[in-house]
Amino acid sequence: ASLNEADSKALLDLLLKFKSQGMTSIIISHKLNEIAYVADKITVIRDGSTIETLDKKTDDISEDRIIKGMVGRDLTDRFPKRAQFVKKEVLLEVKDWTVHHPLYTERKVCDKVSIKVHKGEVVGISGLMGAGRTELAMSIFGKSYGTNISGKLFLNGEEVHLRSVRDAIQKKLAYVTEDRKGNGLILSNPIKINTTLANLSAISKRTVIDQDKEYQVAVEYKERLKTKCPSVEQNVGNLSGGNQQKVLLAKWMFAEPDILILDEPTRGIDVGAKYEIYCIINDLVAEGKSVIMISSELPEVLGMSDRIYVMNEGKIAGELTRQEATQERIMACILKSSKGE
Repeated sequence: ASLNEADSKALLDLLLKFKSQGMTSIIISHKLNEIAYVADKITVIRDGSTIETLDKKTDDISEDRIIKGMVGRDLTDRFPKRAQFVKKEVLLEVKDWTVHHPLYTERKVCDKVSIKVHKGEVVGISGLMGAGRTELAMSIFGKSYGTNISGKLFLNGEEVHLRSVRDAIQKKLAYVTEDRKGNGLILSNPIKINTTLANLSAISKRTVIDQDKEYQVAVEYKERLKTKCPSVEQNVGNLSGGNQQKVLLAKWMFAEPDILILDEPTRGIDVGAKYEIYCIINDLVAEGKSVIMISSELPEVLGMSDRIYVMNEGKIAGELTRQEATQERIMACILKSSKGE
């Protein structure tokens, strides 16, 4: 799940080599192109039950056919259509943002990065693993990563100094981490507690939590995001990856941010859950909020973004509009940057 496309293909080719030597492999993945590339038989599992097994020799194993088994219907469009909500108003602007590694302080993980995000816009940030995308997002979000951070940050045209995560939340900025199990959720706690963690003041009075209100908020977001669970009293650790991701989104949506940074929002979840999360993103920008989406999946960045920044080796390697962006152009930006052009 965490490999880039080149490394992923090398691993799959290795499996094919092992197969030629008589070794049997079982691969579990949500990445349909990988499954179609390497598998002889594909078993689709949904809601804890086997749906069907497809054989490469006799059956169609195209991505569309696998998706039909996974979601129980034909998914004609992988990305929901979205009307244009982008306004001229700039909600977030970062100028000459430089961040040094927290341990190896001489190393720059972000080097004079400048980006803009307009109201109602989905801005994609693309790049290979290690390009500095997560480091950029976390350093913007209350300097939660890095040392010797310099540059200017503007929210609604006003320069701000976010010295902590609390400052960032108060300024209506939210960051949905790529590591939902490690940094995003408390797996041993119920859905209701996780949902309200980032905005406890809204459900408490003089530091005493109103448990009825907490429950009510959790149920409201469960229904709004269509989270599959018997009750909001259930521990988050018992949910599927897609439903855990929805609880994480609910947590930050309840903080009522104007700008939501999503770091790998669909990593490790199935196609049906991905589509639902894309719909949530569309709903957010329809409300006038802005979304920064970091993703290693190029089709996802291309399918969801109004504008795309390409990062490589801690620098912005290119900026592409929705109309001009293609996988080839994104990779060309990265290659040019690597050559120092």
